[in-house]
Amino acid sequence: MNIYKLHSNPDELIGHTDRNFYFSDEAKELILQGKFDVIKNVVGDLDLTGTKITSLPDNLTVGGSLYLDSTQIASLPDNLTVGEDLYLDNTPITSLPDNLTVGEDLYLDNTPITSLPDNLTVGGSLYLGGTKITSLPDNLTVGGNLYLRRTQYLDKNNLPSSLVVKGNIIK
Repeated sequence: MNIYKLHSNPDELIGHTDRNFYFSDEAKELILQGKFDVIKNVVGDLDLTGTKITSLPDNLTVGGSLYLDSTQIASLPDNLTVGEDLYLDNTPITSLPDNLTVGEDLYLDNTPITSLPDNLTVGGSLYLGGTKITSLPDNLTVGGNLYLRRTQYLDKNNLPSSLVVKGNIIK
């Protein structure tokens, strides 16, 4: 797999690796400064856990998992594709883009999110514990389990008829 690394000059790509890439402090600082336009396609995992990041570039594809838990990210970019898991636990995220693709699990625990986009498909499980979700969208498809524990604003007995959950609904 090819994963591009950032150099101190953000316009210069300096190679690739065959393993998951975790950003160095220098690269994280460049990302925080908004100098991440060279990042459009990450083949492995992208771990930004606990950083001060507030945005990502449009049309970003992460082949592995994207770790944004405990960051200050409040929204996701258009056309975001995550091949594996997307971790948004403990972030101030309030909405998801209509064209979000998540190949495996989507973690939204302990976020202030109140709704999900129509036609959302999550390949694995969907974790909504501790959110302010008030209803589930039309045509939501969950390939694994749907975790609704601690969703006090959601009427769990009145879920949409178009809801498809291939695993269990955990109330």
